[in-house]
Amino acid sequence: MEHALALRSGRTLEVREYGDESGHPVIFFHGLIGSHHQASYIADQARQNGLRVIAPNRPGVGRSGFTRRTTPLDAVPDVEELAEALGLGEFSVIGISGGAPYALATLSRLGHRVQTATIISGMGPPQLPGALDGMDRRRRLLLGIGSRNPRLARRAFQEAADRFQADPERFLPRLIATWSAPDRMIFRRREVFELFLRDLHSVFTEGVGAEGLAQELALYRNYGFPLRSLPKDRRVTLWQGLADTIVPPAMAWALVRALPNCEALLVPGGHFMAVDEAHRIVARLREQLDEPASLENQT
Repeated sequence: MEHALALRSGRTLEVREYGDESGHPVIFFHGLIGSHHQASYIADQARQNGLRVIAPNRPGVGRSGFTRRTTPLDAVPDVEELAEALGLGEFSVIGISGGAPYALATLSRLGHRVQTATIISGMGPPQLPGALDGMDRRRRLLLGIGSRNPRLARRAFQEAADRFQADPERFLPRLIATWSAPDRMIFRRREVFELFLRDLHSVFTEGVGAEGLAQELALYRNYGFPLRSLPKDRRVTLWQGLADTIVPPAMAWALVRALPNCEALLVPGGHFMAVDEAHRIVARLREQLDEPASLENQT
């Protein structure tokens, strides 16, 4: 089910729901170059496990109106309006890749309502010690540019947008060629390839593209809250592919050290391991809904 929510600010928030429409609500935050389509990775498993996955597009993606933000905390009022509009009380959150800051920001502000928090291939603050070890050099460079010179970041993303719009079917294979071997294998599946093409269209064709992506990069370095301040009675579960070169395993270890209550599960695969690990990710979330949170980190 897809709908557009008219926010009090006058902006539109595009939202797509997956899974069991009468199940436990889970708000899903998509990745950097992504959209609500990424919730499709876990849709079947969510339906089987009684989860209602609610995936909004961030500002400037698809039909969601663009707005200026300075930290991921600025997104929390949208989450509150979304929850109010859908009549949600308590809910869970999932942040995949670049959606991690938004899931954690929601936990920071609305911890009393967040029952579980799951991070998949999550991009944490890049300034955490050792967090970028193993990251592809070009992505490390882009992260640095994004924080120091947003204009250059916009230019780089605009060049990517121009190449995509000129020939989408040629653009994506060139991008995939820069990923790890497990990710390249996953994208040999036509249904996964076409899903990511829809993501790219949501960002570069329907959305504002470069402007929104450049803003996202800057937000990674300014969460607006220290990770140690997150509620200790809410566990954050990290899922990380051991062969990920987009957000490397070093980032997961850096998050383990920074988060007050964390469970880390390192699994075979690359950045898009959620496609194959969806059953385990959803099953663990389902288990956590009925178990008490521990105050100690687990790995």
